[in-house]
Amino acid sequence: MQLPEHYPHRFTGQVAVITGGAQGLGEGFARRFAQEGACVVIIDLQCDKCEQVAARLHDEFCVQTLAIDASVSDRDAIKAAVGHILDEFGRIDIWVNNAGVYRGTAIENLTMEEWAFMLDVNYTGVFVCTQAIAPVMKRQRKGRIINMSSIAGRTGFKNSVAYCSTKAAVIGLTRASAMDLAAYNVTVNAVCPGTILTDMVLQVDHDICANEGWPPGTHLKNKAESIPMKRLGTIEEVAGVVAFLASDDAAFVTGQAIEVDGGELLV
Repeated sequence: MQLPEHYPHRFTGQVAVITGGAQGLGEGFARRFAQEGACVVIIDLQCDKCEQVAARLHDEFCVQTLAIDASVSDRDAIKAAVGHILDEFGRIDIWVNNAGVYRGTAIENLTMEEWAFMLDVNYTGVFVCTQAIAPVMKRQRKGRIINMSSIAGRTGFKNSVAYCSTKAAVIGLTRASAMDLAAYNVTVNAVCPGTILTDMVLQVDHDICANEGWPPGTHLKNKAESIPMKRLGTIEEVAGVVAFLASDDAAFVTGQAIEVDGGELLV
């Protein structure tokens, strides 16, 4: 989605960091912040993709960009990434904890390795990044932290015990972090997307259909029919909510978990 030319550049002069920004929702968030004038930093283990997205945003929107190869659950790597960003830009205004993984496995088949992997990326990674950026934003007396949870953290989905658990934990971490940082004019919020058409959701469809013995695409077709708005969501629709939470319009919004799901949780 291309914003109109007259759209306000709310983030000019600010630095926005997106973890897992090389594809999917993260790439959409990076694009939205670049469109609105922010310097954009992408942290991702997919080094080549990360650099390609950063270069594309730089060329398209004439903003400064930076690509960093790091694992969100690696405390030393994230600490080094924060130092690198501060050396490059001198500040960090927005941090989006977007990196996440999904594996669809029946509870009796879930291995401890698979459980630990999802816990490390989806939950521990959010904590590690929040812990690293909190002192910076406290010194600045301003900042926005946005954590990507999911409606899976609000309910339960079949063959998704690890994923649902980690996304529920992110909401708890969001609320506790918001309490710790509110006095410093730092807000912490979570966004809970429903079924958004991304590569990850296509993988979810593949896993569920394989487990159930359904033809590929059956899960997403059924899901779209069950959503009150009768369609899947778009990356741009989630990016709009993330941009709002990062903006001054949301200065008094903290500790919230906002669902972007077309009414999926209503049914």
